[in-house]
Amino acid sequence: MLGQVQKSNIDRVFDTLDITRDGVLGADDFRTMAQRMVALREHMEPRLLAEIQGTFAAWWETIRQAADVEGNGHISREEFTAAAARGLDQDPEYVDKMIRVSEVTFRAADEEGDGLLTRSQVERIYQAFGVDEALSAETFRRIDLNGDGTVSIEEFVSAARDVWTSNDPKAPGAAMFGSVA
Repeated sequence: MLGQVQKSNIDRVFDTLDITRDGVLGADDFRTMAQRMVALREHMEPRLLAEIQGTFAAWWETIRQAADVEGNGHISREEFTAAAARGLDQDPEYVDKMIRVSEVTFRAADEEGDGLLTRSQVERIYQAFGVDEALSAETFRRIDLNGDGTVSIEEFVSAARDVWTSNDPKAPGAAMFGSVA
């Protein structure tokens, strides 16, 4: 059963994934997100480009298989929330499937390839996903666990995990997509 923080986060994840703002998730939303991740860099290595496209396509397929109960290629908010609740409750690998995209998103934004993101790189991820940029400063502060002014891939992925699993509104990643109830 989902806690209040999880419900709030899953609702915000749906809003973020619904790039077309048509109230349903579809393959176009995920293709657009992949294109936006590719656009984070002026020059994208072909291997990373293929990884981004493949990861977002696989993410869509995972979500579609779990949530598209009508088989129409579109996922409503209710279908998405119900599938997330089932996945979190029944599939020990569910969270890993949902956060894989955070790893490739991190690598897309890490232009220097040093395994660290600056505040401006995190802001660019927020812009690409269409998330309120005002949230990026608070998110950066919360997920920079060691306070060194950068976010490591471990910190970033751990925060993404919090989005799905934490019911603590003070958890570093619990408010990645907005304030939690």
